[in-house]
Amino acid sequence: YQRRVREAVVSTQSTGDQVADLKDQVADLKETKTAGRSGELIPAVRVEQKSTSRADCSADKAVDGNVHTQSHTAIGRNLWFRYHFASAERVGTVKIVNGKIDAVYYARLNGVRVVVMVNNVHRVPCQPNSVAVREGTGIQAQTYIVNCGGVRGVGVELNLDTTTALGAYLELREIEVYAA
Repeated sequence: YQRRVREAVVSTQSTGDQVADLKDQVADLKETKTAGRSGELIPAVRVEQKSTSRADCSADKAVDGNVHTQSHTAIGRNLWFRYHFASAERVGTVKIVNGKIDAVYYARLNGVRVVVMVNNVHRVPCQPNSVAVREGTGIQAQTYIVNCGGVRGVGVELNLDTTTALGAYLELREIEVYAA
């Protein structure tokens, strides 16, 4: 009986060591998976926005690779757009093309905050803390790069909080997220 107990204890310790070794190997593989990806596009597996004003302005229009389409929320407050990854990634930069490139409405993107979604609850802000819209019309003038400093997360979120009584729109022609 005692011999069987000792064998079971030794077996359990071996199994525990094997599990620990496997966990270390998986962690190494995860790090290897993201190593060397610096500057590469992290594909979105799912995008969503708080609301949609029209069917032809859904969230997926911001990741379709076409700067002539756009996502567009309905007018509102505390607007958001979420870009989800397949797995946790280190986020280097986020490229945002303003939904409005004309002089009349391009300021609508002003104050948008970009954060890395560490998980479903926790967020880490990127730098600068919010987009400061520049003067100028056209795609090139209304393209913004936000640095996220390599924070690891499951996606990025853009937030537009407004204090105006009427609310605002969140409009994006394109969003691309690049690995750190």
